Amino acid sequence: MSNTEGRRCPLCTTSFAERRDLQVHLMVEHRKSAVTEELVRSMERANTPLRAR
Repeated sequence: MSNTEGRRCPLCTTSFAERRDLQVHLMVEHRKSAVTEELVRSMERANTPLRAR
């Protein structure tokens, strides 16, 4: 499935048209700890009320 805007890596500026390409990039180019840290930060931002931001 293609996305015309692409999918951006949350850890760098690389973009991909396909989800699978992004998945492979994350597994190969970024350490698991870096991916985990970004996921936790993202979840914390999502759970923070707008007034606290």
